[in-house]
Amino acid sequence: MNKILLILSIFLFGCQTPDKSVKKELAYPDIAGFFKTEIKRLSEEKPTISKEVHLNKNQETKLSNQINWDEELSTFLASDINKPSFRGLYKKHVEDGELVFSATDSKLKTRELKILKDNTGKIKRITITNHSENLLYTTDDYLEYCPDSIYQIVKRQEVKVIGTNNYWILGKFKK
Repeated sequence: MNKILLILSIFLFGCQTPDKSVKKELAYPDIAGFFKTEIKRLSEEKPTISKEVHLNKNQETKLSNQINWDEELSTFLASDINKPSFRGLYKKHVEDGELVFSATDSKLKTRELKILKDNTGKIKRITITNHSENLLYTTDDYLEYCPDSIYQIVKRQEVKVIGTNNYWILGKFKK
């Protein structure tokens, strides 16, 4: 009988859901949370976007409101600097009115994150600079996002055997 009570107690108390009101304290601005909210909002609103895509010397422009925002903004999400192992590895300062987080370790992919807010605290622009390299390739990214205005992704990738590719996406929100 005691074993049954013990098992029942473990089952009942072990299956409780954690208190969702307790939030983890983040060391840096919640960029991932911001972009997840933007992805949800843009997916629901379906704004019309004029999207230019450049790959080396080839260019294509199209107008669409059928954008897969999860995919479109994935590079921004992947630049989250709030991983527990990154705590203390970015220094914070203000430069020309922008809040800037700079990597103190050259091995970090996200080298710089800049956030510009308006007088009410609303984000006007986020820019991110990424760099990664290994024996096979070197990649540099410049990302910029201005809510309801533009977003751009500029990527330069040098692959040792294949050569260099330059990639640029510019999305303009149509009003």
